[in-house]
Amino acid sequence: MAAVTEINKEVAEAPAVGAGTTTDGQPIVMVEEVTAKNADQIEALAAEHGVSNVAIVGNVVSHASTDIVAGAGYFGELSDDRVGTCSTGFTGFTPEGEPALITAGHCSSDGAVTDVQFSDPSNDAAGGEFIEPDGNGIAGSFAFSQFGGVGNTPGAENDPNSTDIAVIDITNDALNLLPEVTDWTTAAQDDLSLSTTPIKSVGLPQSGTISKSGRTTGLSTGDTTVNLQYTDGSIRATEILDGYMQVSNRWVHGFIGGATTSPGDSGGAVFQGETAVGVVSGGPDEVPAGTDDYAWYTLLQPALGFTDGYTVALDIDEPVVKTDVSNGVAGGSDIVVTVPSNAKELSVGQGQSGEVIPVEGTEVSFTAPDAPGDYSYSLVAQNGFSKSETVELNFEVVLAAPTVADIDTTDSDVTLTGTGVPGAEVSAELDGASYTATVGEDRNWSVKVEDVAIGEYTVTATQTFEGDTSATGTGNVIVRPTAVENLSIASGSSFAAADAPSEISGTGIEGAAINLSLNGSLLTDATVAQAEVVDGAWTVDFGGQAPTGTHTVDVSQTVNGITSVVTTIVFTVEAAPVPPVAPVDPGTPGAPADPSNPAAPGGQGGTGGAELVNTGTGFSMLPFGLAALGMLILGGGAIVFTQRRLQATAAE
Repeated sequence: MAAVTEINKEVAEAPAVGAGTTTDGQPIVMVEEVTAKNADQIEALAAEHGVSNVAIVGNVVSHASTDIVAGAGYFGELSDDRVGTCSTGFTGFTPEGEPALITAGHCSSDGAVTDVQFSDPSNDAAGGEFIEPDGNGIAGSFAFSQFGGVGNTPGAENDPNSTDIAVIDITNDALNLLPEVTDWTTAAQDDLSLSTTPIKSVGLPQSGTISKSGRTTGLSTGDTTVNLQYTDGSIRATEILDGYMQVSNRWVHGFIGGATTSPGDSGGAVFQGETAVGVVSGGPDEVPAGTDDYAWYTLLQPALGFTDGYTVALDIDEPVVKTDVSNGVAGGSDIVVTVPSNAKELSVGQGQSGEVIPVEGTEVSFTAPDAPGDYSYSLVAQNGFSKSETVELNFEVVLAAPTVADIDTTDSDVTLTGTGVPGAEVSAELDGASYTATVGEDRNWSVKVEDVAIGEYTVTATQTFEGDTSATGTGNVIVRPTAVENLSIASGSSFAAADAPSEISGTGIEGAAINLSLNGSLLTDATVAQAEVVDGAWTVDFGGQAPTGTHTVDVSQTVNGITSVVTTIVFTVEAAPVPPVAPVDPGTPGAPADPSNPAAPGGQGGTGGAELVNTGTGFSMLPFGLAALGMLILGGGAIVFTQRRLQATAAE
């Protein structure tokens, strides 16, 4: 064995990976490989030390699972040769994006535990008396922990700085951290990643079902409402989603739930559906009779704020390309991608270059290259350091037809515009004439065309780039006649009834058809006479004076089948004034009535008042109110007159 040990030391630079003695007593050395560089060295050393057996065994690696998920157990050594066991809360990231774990602060024993290793899942699930490492070696070390108040003080009730949270920086590059929580059903296979729940978000707990995953009791599920005993002896259903509890004499800001725990589950994942909401902090030593077992969990979302930038890893689905690229993509066109709701960005990579596009909603787009050819892009949906699997997008860019902008104008000089591939030559045709332009770096092209007659046209255009000619793009050009002018009635005009207009006139283009409606009714399709009308003047007769009221006139002109914009005017015809009513002669008033015979007015006698005196005024011409007023005034005068006579008589 001494020779074997010596050989191991001397061939350390050669790929010697082991040594031993066979069952028949033969020393043996095992090497990874024999190469031209080390063959002579290995042979000389073996001969020198009397070892004739050198076996080539290749690279030997641990068969321990390197996929790490939330809920897995870990342990760390304490200063007094004891170990502390806890459970992984969630996988995550350091502020720099390096792998990390989120767990409970008390798991570091106020800093006494530094380095940690993962424990063997099958031994954990079997309730093994001793901790068995998983074979991957040191996983990492605590980077921050807080149990209770700041600086691991007891904290205080209702103090939001009282928490139970810690982070572990992973330094073992062989480990692969997954954003998932194990359900412990595959512990016997020593691979907890085979059956998991993905974590897609971090949030506050909601009323309802709650789940927990930890090394001691595995997966447990309960409700956020538990039955607790009160000092009056009653047992009541109680739900606390935001509160404070003393856990081992330290105050912890958290919530209660029925997903039960045991020692060793501390730090384990607490989740609802696919949302991370907490880590296990503690539970009762003894459950009071008649009540529910429960656990107290650290509120995860506010607790992360104490870690100075650590985040929980999220499971993000792959982005999905919505645009059909199977038959090629037009250069410069948009490629639309659907991203999962928990992604905040889409990374679009092409070789060593690319861009990161912020996500608003669930769809983003990026622009395909202009130049024809085959392209390969990599698409990744991401949220912070959490990323989806990469989607490879392969497509062909084809030379698309240039775009041609539509034009609607009254100007006979028009400028054709559109977009295309930068540097391409555009050939456009309008009304039988051809025009050319070069697409600029801003992807725009333009060409001016003069003296285009009134009418509607279709513009066609192709572009040629690097010897390839595109399909044809089209656009519409409309050159309209100008609006009618010099109307004889101005909008807003008001006319007396006697002066109401009976026609309207204006000027237009020679040969144009005038389209005029009054209050929505078409009056005529009068044609401006080229020979008979001077200076393109036109007149339309209303068929009589416009009646009292407000009137709307809409007028346009049509040339070559193209109609101008409509000109609208509004005018008013006032109602004629009503002539005053001529006064009527009331006739000769009768003589004063004989006081001794009131029935015979005017001293004319009568038959007891059976007939009223005819005043000749006519009842219909004298309103009753005026007659009554006159009677009142006359009566008043008579009363005054009589009173004065009486007073005068008394004075005499």
